Amino acid sequence: MNYHYTITRFLSICFGFSLLLSSCKYEELAKADYPQQVVYMPTARNGLYAINTISTSGTYRFTIDQVTKKVIIPLGVYRGGVSADGDVAVNIVANADTISKLISSSALVGTTVLPADKLVLPASVTVEAAKNSAPFNLSIDLAYLLANPGQKLAIGVGIDSPKAKINPLLKTTLISFDPSILRATPNFSTKADATSPKKIAFTNTSLNAVSYSWDFGDGTAAVADVAPVYTYADAGTYAVTLTATGITGSGDAVKKTMSITIP
Repeated sequence: MNYHYTITRFLSICFGFSLLLSSCKYEELAKADYPQQVVYMPTARNGLYAINTISTSGTYRFTIDQVTKKVIIPLGVYRGGVSADGDVAVNIVANADTISKLISSSALVGTTVLPADKLVLPASVTVEAAKNSAPFNLSIDLAYLLANPGQKLAIGVGIDSPKAKINPLLKTTLISFDPSILRATPNFSTKADATSPKKIAFTNTSLNAVSYSWDFGDGTAAVADVAPVYTYADAGTYAVTLTATGITGSGDAVKKTMSITIP
């Protein structure tokens, strides 16, 4: 092997390695300038948050606490922005003024302000570090709602924070609650089969019910079908009773009885 070639190659490798080491100098990068965090309420997006139906499946809009006798409406505050650094304290306040103005301007017809002593809100919540939301509940006195079934009630729920910017368009949720949905209204119709007149189809037209019980009036056991088809064994007149249970439970179940004649 050529001695001069070997030395030259060795020196070239050493020189290249020294350049590599010098290029690996550590430099601390400045922390990124993230957009300012913004706090908001997603339930404020579509104007009035109207609760006027019940749901037996999927996302619930309210529940009943039978122990405390409260209607529980789940709400929450969220924060936007790239960073989720630090805890953010958010104050929660009831806002009746906005509702009163809407009522005065006829924007909320048939609605009154929910009295302050009939609701409960937390004074504040905290969006914890590394999290983007903090849930909280609006609780409403169940007895008061049941005592006012024909009167829609509304209240505003607002937020503010000393530590974060509040989205001015999403800082107040206007909630309207229709108490009539808390009680079931049973109703049904019947139709005899064209070829078998003792076979009766029951059409259930009840409102605000979550469960049903049918007593066909002939001494047989009640059934819990929504819309049953039943065949009577004997001719005669029978008192059929439909018991509809609403979201408040069996204590507020309502019955409807109708006579049916079987040839």
